Amino acid sequence: EMQTEERESITITEEYDRVYKGVNDPVLNDKGTGKALSVLNTAGWEDTVLWNPYGNEGMGFNNFVCVESVKFDSVTLAAGESWVGDMALKPSDL
Repeated sequence: EMQTEERESITITEEYDRVYKGVNDPVLNDKGTGKALSVLNTAGWEDTVLWNPYGNEGMGFNNFVCVESVKFDSVTLAAGESWVGDMALKPSDL
């Protein structure tokens, strides 16, 4: 089921696994550390997946949030063509 996200910021308080179509260059802000991480998608990627196994101590849920650059719409390539997805991470202070 497709839903629209209305929040400007997300606080993870439960197991979290969401797809954000059309969100291409997310910024993660960690108020606890005062740091930010920008995900810079320079080619190919169009969407973002955000997940965390909240409550799963074995996976270290309180130590990470996974942000994946993705492209959910299919890409059709002719013989000899290629597709490139480039991304970079840029840390900064809040």
